Amino acid sequence: MTRRAGLRVLLLLAATIVCLASTAVPASAHPLGNFTVNRYTGILVSPDGFTVDHVIDLAEIPTAQLGDLADDPSRLADRECTSAQSGLALTASGQPAALTLVDASARSADGEGGLPTTRIVCSYAADVEIGAGEVTFEDTTAPGSVGWREVVAVGDRMTLSTTDVPAESISNRLSSYPQDLLQSPLSVSSATLTVAPGGPAGTLPGTDRGADPSGAEPGWLSARATALVDDGGWLAAALALLVALALGATHALSPGHGKTVMAFYLTQRGDSSWRAALSVGGAVTAAHTGSVLVLGLAVSLSSSFVPARIYPWLTVATGLLILGLGLYLLLRLRVDGDSHSHGHGHGHGHGHGHGHGHGHGHDEHAAPSPAGGTTTAVAEHTHATTPAPSSRRGGVWVMGLVGGLVPSPSALLLLLAAVAVGRAWLGLFLVLAFGIGMAASLATVGLLARGMVVRLETAALRRGHLGTQVRLFLRYGAALGICAVGVGVIVKTLIQQ
Repeated sequence: MTRRAGLRVLLLLAATIVCLASTAVPASAHPLGNFTVNRYTGILVSPDGFTVDHVIDLAEIPTAQLGDLADDPSRLADRECTSAQSGLALTASGQPAALTLVDASARSADGEGGLPTTRIVCSYAADVEIGAGEVTFEDTTAPGSVGWREVVAVGDRMTLSTTDVPAESISNRLSSYPQDLLQSPLSVSSATLTVAPGGPAGTLPGTDRGADPSGAEPGWLSARATALVDDGGWLAAALALLVALALGATHALSPGHGKTVMAFYLTQRGDSSWRAALSVGGAVTAAHTGSVLVLGLAVSLSSSFVPARIYPWLTVATGLLILGLGLYLLLRLRVDGDSHSHGHGHGHGHGHGHGHGHGHGHDEHAAPSPAGGTTTAVAEHTHATTPAPSSRRGGVWVMGLVGGLVPSPSALLLLLAAVAVGRAWLGLFLVLAFGIGMAASLATVGLLARGMVVRLETAALRRGHLGTQVRLFLRYGAALGICAVGVGVIVKTLIQQ
């Protein structure tokens, strides 16, 4: 395949991806992420005791980790509510109030990728006389879980003179999360109240009628892929692979995912950018497929494994890889610059053409003209700017890890959905197709950026020495840009922890 034909194929693929993305409803996974376990506690303080409303909202992955227990709502609710009971501590005037489980229920709803989410509601009561004094509450359930935590408190014929928690739930008991708080979820697991007898009657906010456990509609592409997996048959499987390919491509076009680094990296390559894009694309596909399979195995083997815990560390590792790649490219540029400073060349025009080249870092060589005179040609030196084969391979795999080290939750959901219907082999190919789609988008963005840089360099080279300066500026700028992206990823991830 010629370079021009290959470019046409890539552009056609990009156009197809854009068309698929434009006709799809944007994927909207569980509002706080597919890995979260979210908890709400409402406390009603009455003269004769406490009533506690405790809600647990499990996103798709924690629900999948329940295994067969998810198919038995009654047993699931009893287990979870009994377990939570030991982690909810209430005191009145320094004396502990023992909670008794009054009611427990669980139900599921459709989530992302056709996988269910789960909502568990636990009702507790504590019979204890409450007078004027201090009331404290602490929720120590699931200390390692990641997600929303909310506490509200209401007085029933009791006055809450001071309180550090509100009386209304801003998430409607985990059924409608505020959009402006999704990036920094509420994390309240304790309350301190000062209470006194007297006041109007009160009730806890909300009921569970009509509440949506997931709080979100499943993504269009994920839903189509899952439906095709569930249909069975080779035609449905082939269509599912195409949808997974489009899902991966559109996923890579969302913010992040290494597009900037890919663009910067390909502008640094002195060899064929087409071959480089294919190599990096293959590395991204392999790395992402491997990371999803490893995470899927860990999720399947252990219900206590919390995937959300490893994501910050994987993101930091990605940032370190990006920063290391940028520093390496800067070092290469410095070494190449030193090699140029040791070379010199000259041409003589004495009616017979000859050129003397000493060293290896020339930008001008004497070349004989057909008439026997001497002309000066400007040559682009790829031997000084093109890394050695071993360093090229290292850069390709670093780029593969940058794009694929952090597994996509959408790809993991596709894998789990296929396993759930007994078609694990198809799940593997869906994850692979998802990774290929990601790689195609990243390569397209990188090649478009590379094309613009080459045009800019070509235009600058026509102006003589200015061309060398522009090329150097662009390559240093790309390397520094990669370093900046790496630092940004690391700092942002650490700040959010």
